[in-house]
Order: sequence, then structure tokens, then C-alpha cells
Amino acid sequence: MKVLLNNAPQKFKATFKKVADVAMEILGQPKELSVVATFVDSDEIKQLNSEYRGIDRATDVLSFPTIDNSDRGVIDVSLYPFETDCRTGYLNLGDIFICMDVAEKQAEEYGHSLKRESAFLFLHGLLHLLGYDHIEQEDEIQMKNAANKILSACKIER
Repeated sequence: MKVLLNNAPQKFKATFKKVADVAMEILGQPKELSVVATFVDSDEIKQLNSEYRGIDRATDVLSFPTIDNSDRGVIDVSLYPFETDCRTGYLNLGDIFICMDVAEKQAEEYGHSLKRESAFLFLHGLLHLLGYDHIEQEDEIQMKNAANKILSACKIER
């Protein structure tokens, strides 16, 4: 998986790439996928949250998918020619926005490292782009189980 990072903390860049690669392997997704993750401050994420979700407050992570994979099946890149970069052959799953201000507060609140919280938020956004959700309790359990399995495989523990 190709991971494009904007304004990401340098010390965590390799972690995000590892999380993405392990997630693709565990979930059985093709390697010809890409994602863009942008790291923003509280004001920027509040503006995005207000504009796109109608919620006028900062949040930790937002995801904007380019495809609908709500069935969480294995993605067939050939079905999305307009979303696939013709130069690389990679299908762009979408964009993830992560607020490091909120991530720092949550890491302290939950009693774990900023690395763990940042990796979790990146993975949470990636799982949303892959069709996972947490509106219904059963879906939330499946999403948490997938996240825990992936983070554990990456040796990123609480």
C-alpha cells in the first residue's frame, strides 16, 4: 500500500506505513491501494467536521472515502478505473485527517503513548476507508477486533 503523508510527525512515518501494510495483509486487500493522511490542528479539523458532518467541534480523525466498500470485501482495483492513478496503477481509497492536538490529549487520557494513539487513529481512518463502521454495536465490535489484531501484529500495544 502506498501511504502519502502530509504534515505527519517524522518520528511516526514508518509506523503509519507498517500499520497500513499489515492491515492490507491481514484483511486480504491488494497492495495496489493508496491513502492520503493529513495531520492538522484543532481549528482545521473543527472546520472540516463542521463543514462535512455538521458537528461544530474538533474531533480526532475524519475519513473521506473515494469508493464505497461497505460490504468490506476484497477490493478489485480494476473496477475503479477513474479512481486509479493511471501512472502507478494504485487505487486511491481516500483521505484521512488526523488532529494531533486531540491525539495528544487522548493519549494522556487513555494512559498510552502518542505513537500508539496516532497509529490507532490512522488505522481507524483506514478501516473506515475500507468499509468498516461503528454505528451498530456488531459493526463496532468487528472494527475494534480488526484494529486490535492489526495493532497487535505491529507490536503496538496499549
